[in-house]
Amino acid sequence: MDSEHRPLQSSELALVLEASRRHVTILSADGEVLTGTISSKAIEVATGDAVAFEIRSGKIFVTKVAPSLRCLFRSYRGAVKRMGANIDHLFIISAIGETLKPLVIDRMLIAARVESIPTSLIINKADLGLQQAELVTSVYQEIGVRVIPCGAKAGQGLEPLREILDSDEVRIGALCGVSGVGKSTILNRLVPDAMARTAEISDRTGQGKQTTSQPRGFIYEGSKATRKVLIDFPGVQFFGLSHVEPTALCAAIDEFRDLSLQCRFINCRHLQEPECAVREAVQQGIIAAWRYQSYLQILDEIEEIAPY
Repeated sequence: MDSEHRPLQSSELALVLEASRRHVTILSADGEVLTGTISSKAIEVATGDAVAFEIRSGKIFVTKVAPSLRCLFRSYRGAVKRMGANIDHLFIISAIGETLKPLVIDRMLIAARVESIPTSLIINKADLGLQQAELVTSVYQEIGVRVIPCGAKAGQGLEPLREILDSDEVRIGALCGVSGVGKSTILNRLVPDAMARTAEISDRTGQGKQTTSQPRGFIYEGSKATRKVLIDFPGVQFFGLSHVEPTALCAAIDEFRDLSLQCRFINCRHLQEPECAVREAVQQGIIAAWRYQSYLQILDEIEEIAPY
């Protein structure tokens, strides 16, 4: 069989740890970290991709990318970026204080739900008073999102994250959150040799200073012999979702799914339509107002960019 058309074998594939333009860092099947070049501009890779590579004159060239699943996408001004691929579990990181923003959490959660990525919500700096987050965390718990409080600076409460990463279902995990929530500190606790830089909260904005510029995968050495990858996504203040279809958006908001079937119109957009079960649930407090606000903001974003 022609090598160009031969199916990629999992035993031959390497995992992409980091990609920048034509340069790439990969983890080979035998556990070796290699750096090389993408052989063609037509080949697009993301952290977490499974790729085939060749060695030519002592240099590494990535030649093929296997089909990927469970990708995390974000969009900005009509451009869509595949941030990571083959993610088995996404940890959405937030924290007590000014960085606890449910509208931002919703966007990351919806991006994961659209791609069927299992997700947990990590509430860092819980030692500052978890009661400050109870109104937010209770809503997510009600829709089945696991909430894990922790104090990363002191190394407290991280065992549930390790248990998830050590499970047989997870080969690639990922950390995602806005800057300043302690994501780098959590990474340093989970991968001690990551040496990720930490940053202090900006006094002027209340936001964190970004310390990661692009997705980067780190080798996680857990309780089992299998080496796994933990992706650290850049801290972002805006997680665009204009690439999501409106029907997929509704399906990704857990509270909307069953209630949508009770709306008068099968194609109800939950805006001004009469006898809308979703809007009625919001008015009755069954659906949190901010969850509905997230939907409205994202729907506006989708329709603004959609072609006429």
